[in-house]
Amino acid sequence: MMLAFKRIVPIIRLGLSASLIIAASSNSAAAMDFSTKQLSDGDRFISAKGEIVDGDTERLRIALQSVGRNRYGNKEMALESGGGLVAEALKMVALMDEEKVSTVVLPGAMCSSACAQIVFLAGVHRVVADGGLLGFHTCAAGRNKSPLCNEIIAQNAFEHGTDYGSVMAFMKYTGPSEMIWFSSKDADCYGFTRWPPGVNRGKQPGEIAPCIERAIKGLFAR
Repeated sequence: MMLAFKRIVPIIRLGLSASLIIAASSNSAAAMDFSTKQLSDGDRFISAKGEIVDGDTERLRIALQSVGRNRYGNKEMALESGGGLVAEALKMVALMDEEKVSTVVLPGAMCSSACAQIVFLAGVHRVVADGGLLGFHTCAAGRNKSPLCNEIIAQNAFEHGTDYGSVMAFMKYTGPSEMIWFSSKDADCYGFTRWPPGVNRGKQPGEIAPCIERAIKGLFAR
């Protein structure tokens, strides 16, 4: 059974706080921690916590070898991270594509910046459990906004089934030191989630994300 069902039924980086930028540039940032968790029925999943840094892709590759696949044929990874290096996050996505990995943000967990805008959105299925949060903001090179980086991230999201405009809008208008947070219901409404077949939540294939559809109808109603 899928994890989410059981729990709920120049280096370009995404903008971090000044203290985290300094820590990363001095190579003192700890690597993301990948651990294997086991559910009561024996199914195993990856728990990924911490900042995304160089080398995390290979650490993820090793961790994925220790888990099996769910009933949809995918491996599962629970995310809890404030973001990190865009280049490394994109490498992680390439590996996730090869391994067919679904992503989930569990109750009480937060996944923001590169974690949300790159890694989470690359999941085959992607679920924000009730009580979990996704955080979006602009990509930054140093302290300045990076339109090129935002374009790369939005294109990656589009290639994995999320509307380009939904991702780009929140990155473009949210500064590097700011964060816009999405609850589980918000993430569903803006089309950031993709629930497994048979679950009547979120944007369905071929549909416009409900919040986007309402915004468009509101424009024509004026």
